[in-house]
Amino acid sequence: MRIYAFMLVIIFTAALSHGRNFASIRKDAFTVGVSKSDSAAECDFIADITAKMKIPRFRLVVFENANAAQKLLLEGKIDAIISKITHSQRLEANFLLSAPYAKTEIAVATLANNSEIWTLADLNGKSIAFIPKEIQGEQIKEFWQNSKPIAASALREAIKLLQKGEAVAIIANKETLKDTTLKIFPNILAENSIVAIFAPKSQTLQEEFNKALSSSKSFNQENQGSDRKERILQLLNELQKEIKELK
Repeated sequence: MRIYAFMLVIIFTAALSHGRNFASIRKDAFTVGVSKSDSAAECDFIADITAKMKIPRFRLVVFENANAAQKLLLEGKIDAIISKITHSQRLEANFLLSAPYAKTEIAVATLANNSEIWTLADLNGKSIAFIPKEIQGEQIKEFWQNSKPIAASALREAIKLLQKGEAVAIIANKETLKDTTLKIFPNILAENSIVAIFAPKSQTLQEEFNKALSSSKSFNQENQGSDRKERILQLLNELQKEIKELK
């Protein structure tokens, strides 16, 4: 009888762990969905946050695309998605989002030998490649109403669209574009907030994450400092121009 009772306890425990209540936090591990491209970059940040959440271990689950990751989250196979995801109204309507932990600048890039695009105004009415994870096609339409946004799964695919002549420019995070041979325009189109995603019933987990985030010396505080510095330098440049004009 003791053996049967012990087996029942094991089965019951396994069932609970598989369909665990998202309102509670598993302190033995924190299972996080990350993409292939940024799993290493996010690792330090996740380690810092989990330590502040008093979670002794975390496990990374690499996903192929955003839809696959969201399915894992809703099925309870992962606790959160931390993968340089930009805040959007669509995500906010379907998931719980953390407070922003970083910011990204959206920029424009063309092939280095492109002689068609000289200014951002030249993109009006043109086909523009974009990466949905980093910016939405609707956002591009806000800048150029007559443009034709073409979604690319990754930067490599977006560059191929340029090389084939199917698009004249790429709109993506400046960080994504910087290590390429592309010509990056100095103008910053927009600034996006980076957030973590939680399942709809994971409010407690979301609150614990935000609490740890507020006390963390992570990307959030560092970016705020660098952003402030950039704004001050920009103001100084503008003032210097005005002084020259007055002379």
